Amino acid sequence: MAARSGSKKKRKASYYYALTISNDPKSNVKSRRYTHGLLKLYEIIVAVLTVAILCFVGYASYSASITREREAALKETITALQDENSALASDNEALSEKVSILSETVNQKTEVVAQIEEKSLPTGFPLSGTAELKEKDEVLRIDGNTVERPMIEFAASNGTYVIAAGDGVVSLVAEESTYGWEVRIDHGNGYVTVYRTNTEPKVKQGDEVPRGGLLYEMEAAQNDSSAKMAYQIIKDEEYIKPTEMLKIEG
Repeated sequence: MAARSGSKKKRKASYYYALTISNDPKSNVKSRRYTHGLLKLYEIIVAVLTVAILCFVGYASYSASITREREAALKETITALQDENSALASDNEALSEKVSILSETVNQKTEVVAQIEEKSLPTGFPLSGTAELKEKDEVLRIDGNTVERPMIEFAASNGTYVIAAGDGVVSLVAEESTYGWEVRIDHGNGYVTVYRTNTEPKVKQGDEVPRGGLLYEMEAAQNDSSAKMAYQIIKDEEYIKPTEMLKIEG
């Protein structure tokens, strides 16, 4: 037998050709040779690119869907916020109107309170007509001490009315030794006014009297040419000069 050759025969390589044929009869046919491995590489590259494109398209579609859902949710949120803002604006308008009404009411009440406080101040003239007045001090002995209380003594004609200097409540009606009768009015603001004359009062303890309300009708005592009335003001339990509060017109 013939001995085999020590060297193996080389495997013949396989090639693939790609032909490019032009519609121009004068053009030559162009060919490109590819090996089997190169074609496989191209196939892998094409497959990878295809998968990548499909993944990209899928991701883009998913992202677009998520974006649309988010936009829809945002639109719903915006619509809800706009509705809520409209409701709040309406509530705010209603509250502003209420505040305006309350403010007007408070201002009216404040004005009324101020008027009440003004009427309660004993600044009015305590007689219905003209009179002569004389400032003097009432001198008393209390617990062995001499006490002086400022007052005004009015001299007026018979029939002149003694009237309240401010709104208040009659806190005392009593007989007294110097003038005859004493009436006290508590004005509810620390002020108390004292009226003393010789005729019986027209009010009793506990009566509410307005500024200008009738307390006495003055009458001159026997042998006197005019009727007398003593007037005092107490502020926080201290006697003060009546002229500090008295408003005299004319």
